[in-house]
Amino acid sequence: MADDEALPFRSLGDPIRWVILRHIGRARGEVSVSQLGDVVPVQQPTLSYHLAVLREAGLIERRKESRQHFYRIRPEAIRELADLLDTSLLRNAGAGEQSTA
Repeated sequence: MADDEALPFRSLGDPIRWVILRHIGRARGEVSVSQLGDVVPVQQPTLSYHLAVLREAGLIERRKESRQHFYRIRPEAIRELADLLDTSLLRNAGAGEQSTA
């Protein structure tokens, strides 16, 4: 797997980032940093760090409005992840199977 392909998977290796991504996804729209602060048990600088990691991985995007920051899922990135998993796992699934007959 290429390094750029692995980046989104590595970004999801932290449980806090997984919680953030799931919360943004369930919102079905934009979520403000203050809303995320209410559901993620970390301080503001730590939350900002985790959001930056998810953004750099291409899984979310940010919109600034004055001093407020709003985040939303990048659906195309999530689809690409799912397709990559599907293709990689299914392509190799039959290779290791042995007949038990």
